[in-house]
Amino acid sequence: MKLHRFASVEALQYPVIRVTFEDGVSGMLDLTEEIANGPIFAPLKDRDFFQSVAVGEDGHTFGWRLDEPGHEIDFCPTATRTRVETQLVEAMAAQFRARRTAAE
Repeated sequence: MKLHRFASVEALQYPVIRVTFEDGVSGMLDLTEEIANGPIFAPLKDRDFFQSVAVGEDGHTFGWRLDEPGHEIDFCPTATRTRVETQLVEAMAAQFRARRTAAE
């Protein structure tokens, strides 16, 4: 199994971030559900704090408070990559269906 690493992460319009992996694959993550339903994500309700998202050492994670062990809010690359790739495939499938319907 290939280990994915983050190259960059950017807070876009709250609560959306863009993640880019070292191989160039990129996607946007809407963290609305996590922020609303996960107590660990409560600090992300602060929009200024949300903007402080960063990539961790060697690209093995991204998140907030990464320099505070036990208090960090972080995401692993494998689960994030799966989420991004799923979104990309779903978007391609929707485009295919739209083109196919338009051609009929």
